[in-house]
Amino acid sequence: MNEPNDVNAVNDASDADETGEPAPRPSGGEAPGEAHLLGLLDGFIKTKVLIGAYKLDLFTACRTPRSRADLLAQLALPERSGTILLNACVALDLLHETPEGHLQVPPALAPFLVREADAPFRTTTYLLDYYDEVFRAMVDIDELIRSDGASSSFKLRDYFKDDVSEVRDEDAAEYSTYMEATMGKIVEVVLTSYPFAEHRRILDLCGNTGTFCASVVAATPGLQGAFLDVPACVELGAKALAADPELAARVTPIAGDLFKTPIPPDYDLITMCRSAMDWGDAKMGPVYAAIHSALPENGRFLIIERMLPETNTPEALALYLRSFYFLAKSQTTRYRRPSEHVALLEAAGFRDVEIITPPRAPYQLFQSMRLIVARRGPG
Repeated sequence: MNEPNDVNAVNDASDADETGEPAPRPSGGEAPGEAHLLGLLDGFIKTKVLIGAYKLDLFTACRTPRSRADLLAQLALPERSGTILLNACVALDLLHETPEGHLQVPPALAPFLVREADAPFRTTTYLLDYYDEVFRAMVDIDELIRSDGASSSFKLRDYFKDDVSEVRDEDAAEYSTYMEATMGKIVEVVLTSYPFAEHRRILDLCGNTGTFCASVVAATPGLQGAFLDVPACVELGAKALAADPELAARVTPIAGDLFKTPIPPDYDLITMCRSAMDWGDAKMGPVYAAIHSALPENGRFLIIERMLPETNTPEALALYLRSFYFLAKSQTTRYRRPSEHVALLEAAGFRDVEIITPPRAPYQLFQSMRLIVARRGPG
């Protein structure tokens, strides 16, 4: 029987030659769109080759040029399957072959793929383990879609709890390390896009360990700040702030629950950075209303996150695909269009809403970030 991803899988059985293998199709005989579909199917294999080789620690073994025989022996891999893996890694430029026929990880990839005990945190390396777990939860993708994520087996970074005190310290630390490592360049862009100097006090909701709030406060003379998040994250942030007494005097950690803790008054700017997307409209609508009530007259609410375009466009492919990861990790996370945020804000009582497109993206792979500014009017 023909393999389902073979280019000739749609052929009649009579197309097979005497070996049982499908007979070659004449050049140019592919059905319209067939090559495109087969290319998409290959995407799964490419990802699994990368993750499999990383989990087997092939790249660490290839820090220096090694023969294929040595590699198979060191990693205790069977000759057939190990050779299949090595050939695929070379073809995908994950390994380079020397003139002597030895294999070595390319210098540009080594910092991400070679395991070192004292290696600094790297987002890409972290995502290799993260996506491996996500993809396991996406095996039955049809059921994941039918159940709106309820069938997911994903447990890594089990961060969404009805009782926020149940968030484990180790989960908070892992998640916070990722968020902190990716926040710096986002803050740089936001600082060039919004006039924080117009405010006296800023409150960052879902502020994790306070990296965003502390960075904005540090860059804005006279600004006082606070950040609110689950206790496990806030404790980490408070410890980090203690190392900088001057900044700690200007930033207040608040342990709480976005949906239960009353929003403190007297902050003329409230922010949410990369967090409003974690919950559906039924949860975020009341939060926006509570923010509106807590703000003083002419106080502002600033939302910062990646947003879908108003109409579908190929340029937003990365966001459409990443949305499938959301199906695996939660039953509520979603990207919104700016107009969807505006509708929620207006329903919460905001009337003066502005959408800001930053002058550049923080990262090449972090496109479509938008800022939405909503002002509370009188009354």
